Amino acid sequence: MDDSNSLEDDVDSLDVKSTPSSETFELKKKIGIWRGVSIIAGVMVGSGIFVSPVGVLEGTNGSVGLSLVLWIACGLFSGLAALCYAELGTTIVESGGEFAYMNAAYGGSIAFAFSASYVFILYSTGNAAKAVVLGTYIATPFYEGDCAPPVVVVKCSAAAVVLIVTLVNYVSVRAAARVQVVFTAAKFIGLAAIIIGGLTRLGMGDPIGISNFKNAFDKETMAGITASQIGLAFYQGLFSYDGWANLNRVTEEVKDPNKTLPRCIIIAVTGVTVFYVLVNVAYFSVLTPREILSSKAVAITFGDRVFGAFSWTMPLVVCLSIFGSLNGSCLVSARIGFAAARRRHLPQIFSMIHVDHLTPGPAILLVNVFVLILLIPGDFDSLLNAMSFTSWIFYGLGSAGVLVLRKTRPDLPRPYKVPLVIPVIVTIFAIYLTVAPMIDSPDFAWLYGGIFLLCTPLFYYPLVYKNIRVPGMDSITIFLQKFLNVSPTDWEDTLAIDSSKED
Repeated sequence: MDDSNSLEDDVDSLDVKSTPSSETFELKKKIGIWRGVSIIAGVMVGSGIFVSPVGVLEGTNGSVGLSLVLWIACGLFSGLAALCYAELGTTIVESGGEFAYMNAAYGGSIAFAFSASYVFILYSTGNAAKAVVLGTYIATPFYEGDCAPPVVVVKCSAAAVVLIVTLVNYVSVRAAARVQVVFTAAKFIGLAAIIIGGLTRLGMGDPIGISNFKNAFDKETMAGITASQIGLAFYQGLFSYDGWANLNRVTEEVKDPNKTLPRCIIIAVTGVTVFYVLVNVAYFSVLTPREILSSKAVAITFGDRVFGAFSWTMPLVVCLSIFGSLNGSCLVSARIGFAAARRRHLPQIFSMIHVDHLTPGPAILLVNVFVLILLIPGDFDSLLNAMSFTSWIFYGLGSAGVLVLRKTRPDLPRPYKVPLVIPVIVTIFAIYLTVAPMIDSPDFAWLYGGIFLLCTPLFYYPLVYKNIRVPGMDSITIFLQKFLNVSPTDWEDTLAIDSSKED
C-alpha cells in the first residue's frame, strides 16, 4: 500500500501545525514506571478474578490445594514469557509489540497475519464482550426486582462506555495513562479488601476455611484428575494472566524503555500473581469449592457473606475493573494498527498522529469502530472462540523470535537478555497450549479461525508485497488527513531490515 509521489506532495502541502524544527514529529514519551505498571496490571486484572475464577478449580475437580498450585504456576509461566518480551522490547524499540517482533524475525507475511487477527477480531470481540458485561452492570440498578434490562439499553450503555474510552485515548496519552493508574489502584484496593476480609474470617476460625485448607490436597478429590484436565486448567489460568505483553505495544512512548520495560514487567506480573493467589485463598476461606463453582459472580457472593451492608462495593469494583481493562486495551491495541500501517500493512492514514494531541487518532478510531459494529448484532462469542486459540500461537512465535533474532541479528543491541532456556521452555509450552485444547475439547469454530489465518496471504501478497494500489485511496487519505487533523510521523526504520525479509 505504498503511496505515490503525488500523494506525498499533497500531504506535504496540507496546512497543518507541526512541531518546531528542532523537534521530531512523533509519539511522545509520557509513560513512566508506575504508569507502565498500571498498563500491564490494569489489563491483566479484568473481571475474571472477580466474577468467575472457576476454570482452574473445575479442572482440578475442586481440589483447593492443587488449584492454588496451578495459580502460582500460571503466574510463573506468564513471568517467563514476559521476560522473553522484555528482551524483544529492549532490542526492537518499536510500538506494535508482536507485530514489530514478528516482522523482524519472520518477515511481513507472519506480521500481517498477527495484525489482521488482532486488530479486526481479537481486540474488537474481546472489548465488545467486556463492554456488554459493564453495560449490564450499569443498566441493571435502574430496573426493579428480577426484571432484566432490555438488550437495547445494555448495548447503548456499552456503546457509551466504548465512546468514552475512545475519546480519552484520542485526546491524550497522558490522560489515558492517568485514568489507567486511577482505575488500576481502585481494582487493587478491591482485591485487597477481599484478601483482608477472607484472611480475617480465616483467622477468626471460619469452619469453611479451616475445612478447605485442612483437606487442601484430599486424595479422593485428586484421584480422578487426568493430565488433560490439568492442561486445560493451566490454560484457563493463563487467560486470567493475559495482558503481560501490553506495555511492549507502546514501547516508543515509554521513558527510558531499556530500564523501564523490564522493571514494569517484573513488578506487574509478580504483583498480580501474589494478589491472584491471595484472592483465591480468601475465597476458599469463606466459600466451599462447590459454592465457588456454582456462583455466577464469586466476588459478589463473597461480598454478600463477608461485607454485609457494604456488599454493594463488589459490583462497583467489578465495574471499575472492567472499565480500566477497556481503557488499557484501547491505549495499547491501537498501536498495533498504527505500527502495521507504518509498514504499509494498512492504509497510510492509520499511521498518522494527531497534530495537537500527538496520539494515533485514526488507529484508535479504527479499532473501536469495529467494537461498536460488533455490539449491533451482539453475536460475537462464537467469533471470539474461533480466534482465541491463536493467542498462544502468536505468543509462541514471539518467544521463539528471541532465538531467531539471536541467530539472524546478533548485531542488534540487547540491553536486557534472558537465558536461552527460557524462550525454549515458553515456545514448547505455547505449542502444547495451542494443540491440547484442540485434542481434548475440539470446537468446530476453531476451523474458521484457522481458515482466517490461512487466508491472510491472499490479502498480503497483492496489497503489501505487490503493492497494488486501491483506486481512490489517495483522495480518501488526503480528505481524512484534513478532516482528522493528522500528519505522518518522522519515523525511520532503525532496524534497517532487508526488504527481502518482508517477503
